[in-house]
Amino acid sequence: MKNWKAIGGSRFAVVGALLLVGALWGSSFPLVAVAAPTLGAVGTTHGRFIVAALVLALITASSRSTWRAVGSRFPAFLLLAALNVAGPLTLVATAIVGLNSSTASILNATTPMFTVFVAAFWLRQKITWRKVSGVAIAGVSVLVGGIPSAIDSRAMLAIGASLTAALLYAVGGVYTRKSFQGTPPMTLALGQQLAAVVLLVPVSAIAPPPGPVTVGPLIAVTALGLGATAGGYLVYFWIIRQAGPVAASAVTLLVPISASAIGVLWLNEPVTFALVSGLVIILAGVGLLLDLPPTRGPLRSVPPEQVDSAGERSVSG
Repeated sequence: MKNWKAIGGSRFAVVGALLLVGALWGSSFPLVAVAAPTLGAVGTTHGRFIVAALVLALITASSRSTWRAVGSRFPAFLLLAALNVAGPLTLVATAIVGLNSSTASILNATTPMFTVFVAAFWLRQKITWRKVSGVAIAGVSVLVGGIPSAIDSRAMLAIGASLTAALLYAVGGVYTRKSFQGTPPMTLALGQQLAAVVLLVPVSAIAPPPGPVTVGPLIAVTALGLGATAGGYLVYFWIIRQAGPVAASAVTLLVPISASAIGVLWLNEPVTFALVSGLVIILAGVGLLLDLPPTRGPLRSVPPEQVDSAGERSVSG
């Protein structure tokens, strides 16, 4: 994986990677909104995993070391997949059906809030005032732009699904840093997607698509698997390896921007004052949670036990 290390020459590589993942994952919300009503939350999620697993398997077909690494730790990958993709992405798809892509993406922006506390408990990272401020901003953005004006039982279920997904993302990100330290991003991405496909086989069997499958939802699922899932998680794992789970979780603060823009332009979702206000507040929280130090040389991974006692740096330069 020398190519991945070569692009980590400065903090700008991490920022650029965050912007890329934010765009890819943001596009997933409108795509799920297209596919889920026909394929269902489980069918949409399982379909994107199958596409992503096939793509990553083709890319790594000649890499015996990658496949050996995945096979030797497949039980750990099953847990990673449950926390990081199978569980949260199924819940997100459920939330999008109950709300819309813009609102669901803003609720997903609570992930950094949960990650700060999970990292403090699991990785012993100190909770600083800077991180507390970023957490507070994430919470305010959800209250302003993530809570629909009319709340019924369906909306409450969708809100609960979104917040639970955000918590699972937080635990999954920290688990990645804790248990897969030094694992190449390609190995992580392949292992996670293969495990996710396996996990959702029995669930898909008892939750078939609610409607007839048409071309539009299939195209949406294919795009989800190629971009947001295979490509997005490959870059996301690189960010965790270089900058740590708290910085990586800040990508969920960028996701609502692209998700809302696509939802408004493509799906004609409404532009409300609460939505715009929530997005503006979210932007204010990105820098507080990133706090990437300037680097003169290539970024390198830092084991969890060597994280700066101040909790402010997850990378060293």
